[in-house]
Amino acid sequence: MAARKRDRVTNMVKGELTDAMVRAGYMPYEPLVESNDGAFWFKSDAVGIPNTIAAVQALIGYSRDGATRCTGTAFLISPRVGDALQSIPSDALLKGDRPDSPFHERVDYRVFNELPGLELMGKAPWVITEADVPIAVQWFENRVSGAVVKWFDDRNSIEKLIRVAEEPIPGTSHDRINPRVLRATITLCIVNGYFTDAAGLMTAHLERDHVQPNVDSFDRVAAFDRALADRFPEYRRARGR
Repeated sequence: MAARKRDRVTNMVKGELTDAMVRAGYMPYEPLVESNDGAFWFKSDAVGIPNTIAAVQALIGYSRDGATRCTGTAFLISPRVGDALQSIPSDALLKGDRPDSPFHERVDYRVFNELPGLELMGKAPWVITEADVPIAVQWFENRVSGAVVKWFDDRNSIEKLIRVAEEPIPGTSHDRINPRVLRATITLCIVNGYFTDAAGLMTAHLERDHVQPNVDSFDRVAAFDRALADRFPEYRRARGR
């Protein structure tokens, strides 16, 4: 009985949230791979950067007593970047990544609870009864129309994305950027024809102190640079080779 009630409430959340996302300009979307049970996705092509998709993942979770909660994550996705990175040798990728990983297409992402304004809105509310469903959907809808829009707006051009990719990780030194976002941004510049920008990002990155041995290293960055130059002649020329 409890399981049937939970499933009914979950289906109501999914149905009403889908209607709300469609009103907001998003359409249901199926990514190449899904690693989370209970996740469903939406996308919008109105990003501003060619070969990119604005995607929102809604994730259903449950408490021990059977209550339901729907949290979210915003993604900037580029299938073209994913295709390009699948040809890169393992020793040029971040440590632990595989060339055939379907996650290469994810340029950047941010969990809703990490976006600004949470102190005003609170975390996603728990849904216990059918009467709670509109509250949960409204919370999600408010995040999408507020902080999520701002997050995508900060990444709606190559120029803005380059600035984001070069931002230090909060609370670290000026050299500690997010290597995954930077590599994806360099590749996105290349597939969109911004070869000079890609070369500039790589030059600056090779001059950094690479103090992230569990993820990246100078040797891996140099191998990544060589692999891109081998595959993309225009990038090789922009790098002065």
